[in-house]
Amino acid sequence: MWHWLGHQARVPTPWTNASRVVFTALNIRTGDWDHLVRDRMFKGDFFAFLEHLLESCPSSPIILIVDNFSSHTAQAVQDWLADHSRLRLYYLPKYCSHLNPVEPIWGRLKGKIAANRLYGSISALLEVAHTLLAEMTPETALVWAAA
Repeated sequence: MWHWLGHQARVPTPWTNASRVVFTALNIRTGDWDHLVRDRMFKGDFFAFLEHLLESCPSSPIILIVDNFSSHTAQAVQDWLADHSRLRLYYLPKYCSHLNPVEPIWGRLKGKIAANRLYGSISALLEVAHTLLAEMTPETALVWAAA
């Protein structure tokens, strides 16, 4: 938010710290974008996203590039993956999340949705996010991922 030099801008806040986590996956071949909103980013939430991906792509193998966040690397995740051979995780090197093709997409989405904007509630923010994600074409996703 900008303000005149020497004048402090008043920044309205909702007085709560509500948040949501959006798990996402980009099919790098087709540009199809899939996401799942959860309250937290625990390993159980990550399992829910992995199950969601398996349901979204019922027959093809899935290769998912992830960072080294603890919910991705937990032993329980490795045990779960042993029972779901159609899904494979490949881990980026530590501190290299910028190598993930979805990061440029998230940067653009953040700029369009959240930068210098305040929503009255988390549900209002999620509504705008869902709309923007639904409107993003596969072609746009691939162009943004390559940026």
